[in-house]
Amino acid sequence: SEQYCKLIIQNYNFVIEAKKNPVPFNPKNLGTTINTSEHEYFPYLNPDGKTLAFTRMTSRNEDLFYALKNKNGFENAISFGSSINSNLNDGACAMSADGRFLIITACDRKEGVGSCDLYISERNNNTWSKPKNVETPVNTTYWEAHPTFSADGKTLYFSSNRPGGFGGRDIWSSNYDNGKWSAPINLGAKINTAFDDQCPFIHADNQTLYFTSNGWPGMGNADIYISRKTDTGWTLAENIGYPINTENDDNGMTVSYDGKIAFLASTREGTLGGLDIFSFELPEKAKPEKITYIKANIKDKITKEPIEANYSITDLDTKKEAYKGITTKGLLYVSIKANKNYALEIQKENYLFYSQNINLKESTSQEPYELEVLPEPISVNSKMVLNNVFFDFDKDILKEESFVELDKVVKLMQQNRNLKIELSGHTDSKGDDKYNQVLSQKRAEAVVNYLIKNGIAATRLIAKGYGETQPVAANDTDANRALNRRTELKIIGN
Repeated sequence: SEQYCKLIIQNYNFVIEAKKNPVPFNPKNLGTTINTSEHEYFPYLNPDGKTLAFTRMTSRNEDLFYALKNKNGFENAISFGSSINSNLNDGACAMSADGRFLIITACDRKEGVGSCDLYISERNNNTWSKPKNVETPVNTTYWEAHPTFSADGKTLYFSSNRPGGFGGRDIWSSNYDNGKWSAPINLGAKINTAFDDQCPFIHADNQTLYFTSNGWPGMGNADIYISRKTDTGWTLAENIGYPINTENDDNGMTVSYDGKIAFLASTREGTLGGLDIFSFELPEKAKPEKITYIKANIKDKITKEPIEANYSITDLDTKKEAYKGITTKGLLYVSIKANKNYALEIQKENYLFYSQNINLKESTSQEPYELEVLPEPISVNSKMVLNNVFFDFDKDILKEESFVELDKVVKLMQQNRNLKIELSGHTDSKGDDKYNQVLSQKRAEAVVNYLIKNGIAATRLIAKGYGETQPVAANDTDANRALNRRTELKIIGN
């Protein structure tokens, strides 16, 4: 066809330029814990980077395996077991960020809607349920495969050759809302072509998409491309370069949350046999947005049982809520953009809310925040640290970033009309004892005055400065001294 001839010419020109301008590439075979003399392919790294799932073909039968990461690399791969794998072909899977859901591609099953369909399984206490067909409108009588989840769990991307696309296999997306998947939308002409566009991987930044195509200018067979989601749609597919892409088929790339390491399957030099999975450092221009993530287990402080709670993550500079939602089985996973100062708050009725300050402006690290959060039921003497209340050094004037958190205290007092609270100021041991006492009292009073100004009766509030008399850590390091400089809320009447 004319399109095909045009593509051959474009590929020829691309190869000449790409070989003149190679990108940095130093692939490492993942070794015998993952790879065998059989074929291993379609790697999928879950968003926290701790589980690598992949497909292995043995005697022409595809099954799913996974390997857990430790400080030395990946442990021995383990089969997902008979609840997931069948004696038919099962491959190309994706996992939700909280580790609860697994979506797999399974072909020719009795209950299938088409040739290959997407199925979903839920994990309970480390066992996976029998996968259920995702059904229409995601699955059709055509071919659906290669799932990938957005980190917020709201969008599923996949490949399909259903009608209504650009030809061949295209990449589609469907949103999860109120327990249902929406009618899939084609990602459009900046990603899909008249040929095969497949193997999508949406990065945990929720906007960088890597995929495989043989319809854009490339090295001659299937190559890996990148596109980024903007406010106006997707950017034009861009080849990630030679020698990552070769004259052979290169497909199924997955990328770590910090954007540094990518994984792909290849038959290149250094394989243990057939297709193997390799890791490599991603070139700068192919990296996703800089992000890290918050992963929290939320449990009742007294019973240690998981609790469902509302969470909000607010950008303290703009005072705008950047992320919010409800935890599932006490689990929270949110990928957050670097270079911002956030307040994380977790709230549940009849509990004191939990607050944490996550300031990524002063840190270039993309180390994740993994927390155990133990909200305390509201009762006399229960207390919490207000981690997002800030004062300038040596001053008793509230910084504006504190208002987001103090407004939450106002709400808590409005919802619990009988509550009486003590707001206390605490310092570290630096400086004069008496001076610290006075400063902590003035800071506690500044907090109380803010609450009174916002409609809370003065009779329900006490300001108390404790100076350096109630440390929560030894005053021996900057980090410990920072823990001691704090504002606390304590219930004194309910």
